[in-house]
Amino acid sequence: MFSLLPRSETDQGIDDRFISRANDRRRGGFLEAEGGGTVLLVRGSLAREMGLPVYAVVAHAASYGDGAHTSIPAPGLGALGAGRGRKNSRLAKGLAGLGLTPNDVSVLSKHDTSTNANDPNESELHSILWPAIGRDVDQPLFVISQKTLTGHSKAGAALFQTGGLIDVFRTGRIPANQSLDCVDPLIEPKAKNLVWLRSPLHVEAANRPVKAAALTSLGFGHVGALLVYAHPGVFEAAVAQQVSPEAAAEWREKANARLATGAARFEAGMIGKEVLFEVIDGRRLPDTAGTVEIENYGPVAADKAAEIALLLDDDIRLTAEGTFPPAK
Repeated sequence: MFSLLPRSETDQGIDDRFISRANDRRRGGFLEAEGGGTVLLVRGSLAREMGLPVYAVVAHAASYGDGAHTSIPAPGLGALGAGRGRKNSRLAKGLAGLGLTPNDVSVLSKHDTSTNANDPNESELHSILWPAIGRDVDQPLFVISQKTLTGHSKAGAALFQTGGLIDVFRTGRIPANQSLDCVDPLIEPKAKNLVWLRSPLHVEAANRPVKAAALTSLGFGHVGALLVYAHPGVFEAAVAQQVSPEAAAEWREKANARLATGAARFEAGMIGKEVLFEVIDGRRLPDTAGTVEIENYGPVAADKAAEIALLLDDDIRLTAEGTFPPAK
């Protein structure tokens, strides 16, 4: 199913596989998609201790409004709030805290719904935001229009974009915007140093790895969100510097072992030799009867009381039996 303007793109001679032409003068809507996923967000110290594979480091994450309840597709410039304070903004400080500068953000995954309102406004937003916090106005910012590659999954859009940027970090390749034939003349003057590739660019091969990348994900007239990810090498360098090179090597060994085990489990599941998902009985809450008195509230069922304690008590941890303790 397509979400198109009254005159469909097929009527304009566009093949189905190229529908969703973000920033093109013939854009007319996005390709519907479905899907979602889960991102495991943990503290760096915990990732090191557990030997968790690190795919990216969060340098900045926040949502913004422009005071009129119009986000970018409405359109609006609310996400410019990320640059409040300019070089002293939370965004600039978040990058500096990881040893990065605004110039190190070289890839941008845009919301790009391939609609008349969103695409020029979002281009203008980024053309104002990044120079405001100190990024070189002449340095190219490579754009990925994720929805032209995977369609628009609505609630899962930022997850798709996150996956795309992780792939850029992993492969060192920036994908092309092959559905883009001609940038809309209304967008071109607002895009400034934004660059849409016509063929994939292997920056790793040119010894210019992507150190950081940003994405914007926008709601329908309510809020705009900006995420900035740093390359996972930032994490390893931090461990080596703040703990020791030996600790970094130990983390890498554990993480690689986890990756190998996970890949083997996944492949075994694909051929029916392993169960890929098992329902957790009782959500790890204790199987206890009766009621428990909640202070300043009253009695509730014991299992519900355990869940309440889990959410409110800093000291609640899984027991050796793999369940959370009952509420006291």
